[in-house]
Amino acid sequence: MGMYGSLRRVTLADAERLRTDQRVLEWFLFGEPPIVVEDRLPGVLGFLLRFTPIKVQRSEPAPPSDNPLWPPAGPGEQVDLDKAWHGLHFLLTGTDDGGTEPANYLTEGGEYLGDDDDVQARLLRPDQVRALAAYLATLDGDELTRRFDPERMTKLGIYPDVIWKRPEETDAPRGFLLDAFSDLREFVGGVARDGDAIVVCIS
Repeated sequence: MGMYGSLRRVTLADAERLRTDQRVLEWFLFGEPPIVVEDRLPGVLGFLLRFTPIKVQRSEPAPPSDNPLWPPAGPGEQVDLDKAWHGLHFLLTGTDDGGTEPANYLTEGGEYLGDDDDVQARLLRPDQVRALAAYLATLDGDELTRRFDPERMTKLGIYPDVIWKRPEETDAPRGFLLDAFSDLREFVGGVARDGDAIVVCIS
């Protein structure tokens, strides 16, 4: 499935709900959880399974809730970085892991939320959002193109490392990151102007 990155704005008042209720945080990050239903397999196998404790289950999208714990993100409330988050981190910091604030805020910094080991969710305060916005505003496509180094990115294991050195697609990976950077800079700048916080999620 892969690892995906996203940023979503949140007010400081609403952030308190995310700190104190894991279910609310999950709805905020992923929307309404799917429902799990039992599947009955056809044929002999399905018949035999009835005599064992083994259950075959599958997930189905839940019907829209009349009273969601958190509404879906509206226009301008979220930016999806897809699998570009680690490549962007490299372009912003020059590292695979670490770097200095605020350049490293896609993977580090802020307040960790939740207790799911498979999901990294961090809250960036409004002052951190402003610092990140100011840093992103100093960069442009030419500078990021200069920092783009497919050989080093592959060597460092920048995720997804299989795409950076494909000779038949020289421009596609770089364009993928530059488009994601443009979306990131616009989103963070808007949140900074409004004085809100941001939840960064890598999952």
